[in-house]
Amino acid sequence: MRILFISNLYPPHGMGGMEQRCEETVNLFQRRGHTCHVLTSRYAVQHREIPEEGITRALHLQADVDHYRLSDLWLVCSRNRVNRLALQRVLRCFRPDLVFIWGMWNLSPEVAYWAEKELPGKVAYSIASYWLTEPGIHLDYWQRSARNPRTERLKSLARPAALAILAQERRSEELGLEHVVCVSKHVRRRLLEANLLPNGCRVIYNGIDPEPFVNASRSRTASNGNQARLIYVGGILPHKGVQTAIEALGLLEQRSQGDRLHLELIGGGHPDYVAQLHQRVADLGLSHRVTFHGREPREEIPKLLAQAHIFLFTSTWEEPIARSVMEAMAAGLAVIATPVGGQREMLEDGVNALLYRPDDPDQLAACIQRLRDDRDLCTRLGAAGRRTVLERFTLDRMVDEMESWLQSIIAGSGAPPEPVH
Repeated sequence: MRILFISNLYPPHGMGGMEQRCEETVNLFQRRGHTCHVLTSRYAVQHREIPEEGITRALHLQADVDHYRLSDLWLVCSRNRVNRLALQRVLRCFRPDLVFIWGMWNLSPEVAYWAEKELPGKVAYSIASYWLTEPGIHLDYWQRSARNPRTERLKSLARPAALAILAQERRSEELGLEHVVCVSKHVRRRLLEANLLPNGCRVIYNGIDPEPFVNASRSRTASNGNQARLIYVGGILPHKGVQTAIEALGLLEQRSQGDRLHLELIGGGHPDYVAQLHQRVADLGLSHRVTFHGREPREEIPKLLAQAHIFLFTSTWEEPIARSVMEAMAAGLAVIATPVGGQREMLEDGVNALLYRPDDPDQLAACIQRLRDDRDLCTRLGAAGRRTVLERFTLDRMVDEMESWLQSIIAGSGAPPEPVH
């Protein structure tokens, strides 16, 4: 097969798990003999033209990933024209059998719309977020009131013109979405309830390559006494619930139960929010118990997980399904998690994880204390978690299902993959 992957972001210039998943899938398809090309955004490459085999970084995102600028609005039409031309140029040069659309956050639906027009019946979607239900970067900004009254007065004056410009842009509701798989039943259910997907849409669960995590975990040392090394890997953002972990450690410290606990926070986020967390750690007297590492290279994550005993998944929003949890489970860590979104399809309380209510530091503190004091339970949960990943959430299994599905689309049968169990 000749497959053109379209993604908003693509490594090494990316922000998280979805673009990493795309890269891993591309690499595995190529190892299986398929010819792949990636069309992605200019994110982080600025004006440098660096030739990359099999990758075209030519698309414009709708706006800056950290701050919305008024100039982003006035460039909507010109950026959409550039994106359409970039897509047509790649289609003409690469001549794919099929277009496979992945991450679309901050990327105009116009890109997917024109892919469907240029290659009718041969566009597939892997949906790993809720972008189909979201208004998009521009509409979100202009429909939302500003916190600052002066800024809101200025926005209110410009809003009619802004909305008139945005009315010319195509929305996700205009997409055909003929061939779609979702990464979890939760995502599929939400999009079906919103009448955005065909009823035949099925699920192909996300997957990881467990080998690096299994191999790295062989170097893990047993906990010393009641010591428990905790780790969080992910975005340092409000909806990720990192503050709940800090509050939980604060409660244990106040109760004189925080001894022999240390939390490693791996990941980056908005500087203002990270600064707030640093201040809260200082206020609670936890500077000796919490370490902020910032972003770490992907190749370092297995080693960092191998140095810990307990993985904290603290998200407060409806996660589609988190690969960070799969990686931690593959590494043999005991997982404490919130049962949000697609996580309910992966985690079972007391079997392969301990679950707690989102935004409940008291319950999280109890889970941490329980695992610190019960090393046998910690070991059992880690072993069960690893079995869960090896049996249900591997990259090979995911690509097996995708390969069969894409071949059926190219052949014209369009048969969806078999339902997940």
